[in-house]
Amino acid sequence: MTTVILAEKPSQALAYAQAFQKTEKKDGYFTVTDSLFPDETTITFGFGHLVELAKPSDYEDKWQKFGENLPIFPQDYQFQVDSDKKKQFKIVKDLLQKAETIIVATDSDREGSNIAWSIIKEAKAFSKSKTYKRLWINSLEKEAIRAGFAQLKTGESDFPAYQEAQTRQISDWLIGMNTSPLYTLELQKKHVQGTFSIGRVQTPTLYMIYKRQLEIENFQKEPYFEIEGDVQVPNNHFKANLEPSKRFKTQSDLKSHLEKNSAQIGSQSAIIQSVKTSKKSTQSPSLFSLSALQKKANSLFKISAKETLKTVQSLYEAKLLTYPRTDTPYITHNEFNYLKENIESYKAFLGIHAPTTQTEPRKRYVNDSKVQEHHAIVLTKQTPTKERFEKLSMIQQKVYLLVAKTTVAMFLDNYDYEETEILTKVGQLLFKSKGQIPYNQGWKVLFESKESTTDKEKEPQLPKVTEGQEVMIDLQSKQKETQPPKPYNEGSIIIAMKTAGKTVDDEEAKELLNEIEGIGTEATRAEIIETLKKREYIHSQKNQLVVTEKGKVLCQAVEGQSLLTSAEMTAKWEGYLKKIGQKQGTQEAFLTNIKKFIIHLLEHVPADIDKLDIQHYEQAKKVEQEQNIVGKCPKCEGNILKKKSFYGCSNYPNCTFTLAGDFRGKKLGKKNIEELLSGKETIVTKVKKKDSKDTYNAKVKTNEKGYIEMVGFTK
Repeated sequence: MTTVILAEKPSQALAYAQAFQKTEKKDGYFTVTDSLFPDETTITFGFGHLVELAKPSDYEDKWQKFGENLPIFPQDYQFQVDSDKKKQFKIVKDLLQKAETIIVATDSDREGSNIAWSIIKEAKAFSKSKTYKRLWINSLEKEAIRAGFAQLKTGESDFPAYQEAQTRQISDWLIGMNTSPLYTLELQKKHVQGTFSIGRVQTPTLYMIYKRQLEIENFQKEPYFEIEGDVQVPNNHFKANLEPSKRFKTQSDLKSHLEKNSAQIGSQSAIIQSVKTSKKSTQSPSLFSLSALQKKANSLFKISAKETLKTVQSLYEAKLLTYPRTDTPYITHNEFNYLKENIESYKAFLGIHAPTTQTEPRKRYVNDSKVQEHHAIVLTKQTPTKERFEKLSMIQQKVYLLVAKTTVAMFLDNYDYEETEILTKVGQLLFKSKGQIPYNQGWKVLFESKESTTDKEKEPQLPKVTEGQEVMIDLQSKQKETQPPKPYNEGSIIIAMKTAGKTVDDEEAKELLNEIEGIGTEATRAEIIETLKKREYIHSQKNQLVVTEKGKVLCQAVEGQSLLTSAEMTAKWEGYLKKIGQKQGTQEAFLTNIKKFIIHLLEHVPADIDKLDIQHYEQAKKVEQEQNIVGKCPKCEGNILKKKSFYGCSNYPNCTFTLAGDFRGKKLGKKNIEELLSGKETIVTKVKKKDSKDTYNAKVKTNEKGYIEMVGFTK
């Protein structure tokens, strides 16, 4: 009997190989000798998606030219292997065809299932004569891998997940291949140049950012007035706010309110009406889902959602953290038990001497029913040595410590404090003051204040006063302004995508969104944001997402089709896709509705775009281009424009001069660009050495072809 274990990528295959008693590396696979597999066993791997959907031109000649003969509806969907992956695919194909048992051991999620079964089918290794099994694990530690292979699921249990993911893949392909050329060509008729792509999740996400930006741009600040009090007691004073709080349109309204209640602006006598003191307690933060970790990392470290996912994925592959693409903040009793067994090791690594007091699972963290596929991101049983930890990159260290502290905090005391509330009476008005005194830091000893403090916990310490005590209070009128909503950053847009139900009016769609956790998935949301950047629809500016003029004109073009812009479309699509994964729906029915939707767009979009007023776009685009001019082209005297990751000539395609935006990974500054364009040498500072944290300063210049080359080192 021959068994083949199909991993998603080489690093995953290597982790499996290291968990077995004896393996031997071959070209594109490993041979295995282990008590778990008494028969001939090999581990092979893909490079992620070895197999992709074919291009329209591979189906029919009439679809070779972009945007002609729409709609593109193939009879049968074809898959292909890229030329640079054909060698590995042949190795995988030969092994799978000979195998009697195939173990799907790709990532434990729907996309991993899609990758595996697509390879198996394209390799013509899908047969009733073969046995199929599924590995489903949350950690790449040796113990977790061996336990997973000892308790394999059936292949049949995994197949619906593949059908769901493949249906999503085909539907997205249909939308992209039909609507992207449709919008591109119709916009070109309005003299809007460039290529425009439409996506099932991509477009409503862009529209969310666009709508928020419009709200901010159109926001009219309105002044208002509030009453603030300063209570004065012997040798001390403290702030007090009107209770209940009230805003006044004018200062005259405020003064009138004071007079009606026997109070006035300025200093006057008052009485302490009540002093209430209560002991309160706060549990440690929830464990991390991927979305929550991406939001926190963006807030603390200003890194993108993609960089957070890449970092936590690398820590998973290093066997230090559990599986990253999870949508839940809960763990099961199994994880709680192993974490409790290793808590002293974790605390020693963090240098924490606080007692372990929370030794029983609490529902805030441990809930077996809330863990469907993967539990929250927590520590593995391994604790890195000091030497190993120091070899991690700076951002790996920061993300690891954030997860480690949040995991360990679950076992420490609550943060306990005494909260005092004072009501001060002035005439018929009450003014409230709140403050707190911590008496047990508990889990907070793990965190710096910015990592865990809320506005509530910033309340000041109040002086001792007694009920009935006479005091003086100084009342003042404070003028303030209403504030616009905050722009999205990569952390907040991830959460907005996850909770998109809040933006939907339709109750049925809202319920679906709540059930499926919004638009996109934990695995895809970061990539959606990256796609919007690559398409130059948005860019990040001071950690805020800004819609470009190209993005704005696309949003204006699609807003006539609400199913393309609202979360409602995604809710209904995802609801049915989920049914396919539960064997309650079919791929055929779903794709039939997608085709109807595409036909509707083909019929109505031309009229939408014909009515589009692009005068503002043309003016704004011109201003945007002028802002991106960094100098003159050394070849043709055209303008050199700043692109996403490089600099190019405004006379393209007649002039193809380009200049890289970095040298060996170090971003070039404005002075560097000016000097290079004028033919001078320039110094790039703090270039990172390969495989080291050390840096050096390099003197560089451009050669005849415009490439940056090193002249030498400099101090």
